[in-house]
Formats: sequence, structure tokens, C-alpha cells
Amino acid sequence: MNSHLHNQSQSQCNQPLKPRKKRLGRDQLTLLEASFNANQKLKAEHKTELASQLGVPPRQVAIWYQNRRARHKNDVMEHDYKNIQLELGDVLAENIRLERQCQGSSDEQANSGSPANMICNWGDAGNDDIFPVEELYTCMIDSGT
Repeated sequence: MNSHLHNQSQSQCNQPLKPRKKRLGRDQLTLLEASFNANQKLKAEHKTELASQLGVPPRQVAIWYQNRRARHKNDVMEHDYKNIQLELGDVLAENIRLERQCQGSSDEQANSGSPANMICNWGDAGNDDIFPVEELYTCMIDSGT
């Protein structure tokens, strides 16, 4: 049994090793990035043209494009997530400001202890209408879903 393992390891050693792929140079990456920015999808004829310009196999160009599209997708998702977080912070700050304004403008109803019974005067905000706080919360919750 030992001889079987020995023969197997010898046959693996006799096989020529694949040459390692060389990293792309700065000029090559610049060309690929410019090409990617112009068009994120790679057509066959463009792939062959790029490969010959770069001096790499067409398969390497295709893989680079595939990886770059994946990175681009992640970057877009991270950017969108940060924007949503900023919007959420703005909405929460506005919510706190409105709650304080409501509490300060109607001391009599604020003492009742029930936000559902509290009525806010929005005259200070430039609107002469009067809204119950419960309606305001319902509106904010419904718009978030």
C-alpha cells in the first residue's frame, strides 16, 4: 500500500507545473479600466483586441471583466447603503425635532400622557393645519414600508 502512495506522488512530481499568471502592469490596468468605464459588457471581438493589445490570453481579459463587474456591483451597493443610512439619520433627526415641537407647543395635551391624544399645532412650521400625533406616526411608519 505504501508503494502505491509512493508511485502516486512520483507521478505528480513528473508533471510539468503550470506557469503562474503574471500580474497585470499599471498600463495594462489603466487600459482595462478605461475600456470597462466605456462598456461594462465585453464583446468577443473587443476581448480579442484587448488581449492582443495587453499581451495576455483572451480568457484572462474575460475573467478580469467578470471580477471587475462584481467589484463594481459591491461598490454600488455600499454607496447605496451609505446613502440610505444618511437618509435614515435625517429622518430620525426630523422626527425628534417634530416630537419636541409638538411637546413644546401644547402643554395641556402633553400632560395627558397619551401621544394618541396629543394634538400638534404646525403653525410654527409654516402650516396652519392641526394634526394628531398618532396620524403623524402612522404616516411616517407607512411611508417607510
